[in-house]
Amino acid sequence: MLPDFASIIAETKEEALSCLSSLERAKVIAGGTDLMVKMRSGERYDHIIDITNIRELDGIAVKDGVVVIGPVATHARLGSDAAIRENAPGLALACSLVGSPQIRNMGTIGGNIVNASPAADSIPPMLIHDAMLTLESKGSSRKVRLEDIIVAPYKTSINTRELLGPVEITSLKGYREGYFRVAKRATWAISRLSVAWAISEEEGTFKDVKLAIGSCTPMPFRAVKVEGLLRGEKRQPGIIAEAVRIALEEIKLISGIRPSFAYKLPVLRGILENVLGGE
Repeated sequence: MLPDFASIIAETKEEALSCLSSLERAKVIAGGTDLMVKMRSGERYDHIIDITNIRELDGIAVKDGVVVIGPVATHARLGSDAAIRENAPGLALACSLVGSPQIRNMGTIGGNIVNASPAADSIPPMLIHDAMLTLESKGSSRKVRLEDIIVAPYKTSINTRELLGPVEITSLKGYREGYFRVAKRATWAISRLSVAWAISEEEGTFKDVKLAIGSCTPMPFRAVKVEGLLRGEKRQPGIIAEAVRIALEEIKLISGIRPSFAYKLPVLRGILENVLGGE
């Protein structure tokens, strides 16, 4: 059962920012697929500010190789949008795998970011696209990298007076890009392991590698050590084996040894070998 709260439907971004500035214990809602669960579990707010109808927080646009995504864009929309499929196919695929059709039609990219789940499907693909977030409060705004905003499982450094604005990702045209996840069921399930990658190659040499892993560590992370190792190297078994070893060791260093690693790490090893090997 939900606790009592006052509901406000904001029609403009300025109205939402004004409410966040003046009201105590206020929380923004768009799709609500995460927030409603938390509130049923006891999380309490005096005011819920609905931003679903704010047009300037919706939309998808591409300019000079940068894709700008409104925070209330749904997973269903991102999964089918032509601009996302062309410029960030891994993100499109990840969004198309989120939950059930009902969840995809309600849940938003902004909600996925703010909820900061270690298993969020959209986070690893956005990490490899160097996502930048705009955070606005009444009278000010700031830009911050996605990887810097998530500070712990289900926790961000977003101020309670701030509203998430546009999400900007860099297009990776010309890269071999993808997303793969492991879940208990094909749909309606939370990811147990996820990998997003984008690889640029020339004549069998890694020109650039971007790799992000989710659901293995407290927060999804960019495997920058692996990226640096592979950049400029020939794609051959020895260097791929070393890259996989480093990735697995980094996960253990971040998370310690967990019981789930008995099946997760061998599966991840196989995924990374296939991805880096070009399969």
